[in-house]
Amino acid sequence: MKKRRKAKTAQHGGRQHLEKVGTHSHEAAVHEQQLERDAVMDTMGLGGVGGAGKVIVWVVLGLFAVAGIIGLLVLITF
Repeated sequence: MKKRRKAKTAQHGGRQHLEKVGTHSHEAAVHEQQLERDAVMDTMGLGGVGGAGKVIVWVVLGLFAVAGIIGLLVLITF
């Protein structure tokens, strides 16, 4: 049987090939998610709002969602 050889690395110690097609680095995924969040804020008309304004909007929307779920549960149980 032949012995398997270790894969050679470049002189600088890194890999010599590129990532597989379709794989994303962590930074690319984070950047894409940020673009999606920005697109949602633009759709809601809040694209130019600062960071604190966005947090306030998300908190208010979250409170509406929780109130809606609680309201549905109250209607179902009574």
